[in-house]
Amino acid sequence: MTSELHKVQRPMKDLVKWTAILSLNLNSLLDRRLETFGINSSQFVYILKVCRSPGITRECISHEIYRNPSNISRALTQLEEKGYMTKEPSREDRRTCHLYPTKKAQETYEQIEEILSGCDQEIMEIFSEEEKEIFPGILQKAALRAVELNEKERL
Repeated sequence: MTSELHKVQRPMKDLVKWTAILSLNLNSLLDRRLETFGINSSQFVYILKVCRSPGITRECISHEIYRNPSNISRALTQLEEKGYMTKEPSREDRRTCHLYPTKKAQETYEQIEEILSGCDQEIMEIFSEEEKEIFPGILQKAALRAVELNEKERL
């Protein structure tokens, strides 16, 4: 089975299949590695965003990570309950909340970054140097194209 995974067959026809396999398995790996902090692969990104930009709003996060606002709200509420962030209503617009990291989030931030970096390195260790250089850009380009197509269909 492992040798089959390393064969590249019909790359364009299998794009959806292989990105789904990558996403599913990477999320599973992250879930196990983040479990120690009581968070999962769908929550860590919010801790990173809030630590990097204290005072950020849910709306700003939504624009940056391309996720549904209701999913973001749910995750932020869970993280607030777990002690990773606090919400403060905006002085200008009471419907908007600014998000701030707690000490717990700040202490966890570096460890999360190390876990992510480790996963990146482990996934890409089978790549040639040239592939390591071009793969992230190609992956980002494909992801942004999918976002663009999705946005067009929503309109």
